Amino acid sequence: MKQLILILTILIIVSCNNKKEIDTNKLIENKDISALEQKRYELVNQIDFLQKDLNTVISALNRLDSSKKRVFVTVMAVKTSKIKNKISLQSIIKTDQNIVLQPEFTGPISNIKVVEGQSVNKGDVLMIVDDGGLEQSVEFQKEQLKLSKTIFERQSRLWANKIGSEIEYLEAKTAFKTQKSRYSQLDEQLQKSFITAPFDGEIDDIFIELGELVTPGQSPLLRLISTSEMYLEAEVPEKYLKSVSVGTPVEIEIPVLNKKINTKISFIGKHINTVNRTFRVVVKIKKTDSLSPNLISTLHIFDYINNNALIIPTNIISENSDGSEYVYSVNNNNTAQKIFIKTGNEENGYVEVIEGLKENDIIINEGARLVKEGQAVQIVVE
Repeated sequence: MKQLILILTILIIVSCNNKKEIDTNKLIENKDISALEQKRYELVNQIDFLQKDLNTVISALNRLDSSKKRVFVTVMAVKTSKIKNKISLQSIIKTDQNIVLQPEFTGPISNIKVVEGQSVNKGDVLMIVDDGGLEQSVEFQKEQLKLSKTIFERQSRLWANKIGSEIEYLEAKTAFKTQKSRYSQLDEQLQKSFITAPFDGEIDDIFIELGELVTPGQSPLLRLISTSEMYLEAEVPEKYLKSVSVGTPVEIEIPVLNKKINTKISFIGKHINTVNRTFRVVVKIKKTDSLSPNLISTLHIFDYINNNALIIPTNIISENSDGSEYVYSVNNNNTAQKIFIKTGNEENGYVEVIEGLKENDIIINEGARLVKEGQAVQIVVE
């Protein structure tokens, strides 16, 4: 009987709705504005009534269903990991053995003995400047020196045996010294016509051509570079003076080569620059064929390293108005509980926890910024 009544009720409601729809369409067809205005008024009242009723139902559900108040969160265990603090500074790779050789003798280039890219040793002759006949003069003076030496040695033996006069001995001695000085000066001038390598290295560029006239101080000849003793300098803010020392690990990053070199600080300057309050550090670089002087690089100085640091994500940490930092854990009643912590260095989105937590403590991860102290939470297993 109840089922029959329910069916009849539904049929009546459907019939009424259909009838209302027909009536509305008929009013529109008849263009009955007054009746349509009345119809709108009735429908608005029905909507207001239904909205109020719906709000009452939602409010009751929120009040009576405790699961609606819970915040869904995920949790994580505090783990140990390596964390380090780095100071990043812009710098340039340098070498003291990067020079442009200049002539010390005026004349045309008579011989170029090297080519660009050639490796040379210290003392190798790289170029020769035409000496204009100076070599013949040196050879003549060399023979004259031999003669004056022979005469002086002979007069010395005679004078030792009391043969001859003292004046003859002194004249021979003076002539020998004078000739020796004359020869040395000319030979020194002749040696300046030979351009030699002051250190082992590589010919990077040749600026002169065969037969071209060169003049001291005005004619660059070639560039000689050695990459065997390269280094990097950087100015470090004085606040890091205690944490940076000789032997502190560093990483040299060279973006253009997509290359990183791990090494250590070789030298620390004692002078503090009074203008920018920095001190100088030097990092020596082992010989490598891929590096060139004046390459732009970034020096990362690792002034702090902890291989067993307690770390947590930085984005789950909240802060009080007084600056106190805290995270949330979940207690036995499944409610959020504040844990105040002290943090240290940060790296790649993680921060070291110095106080407040220990390894394997469970804390809220996702949802940490949505909960409040004492709020009910529901842990979602990922």
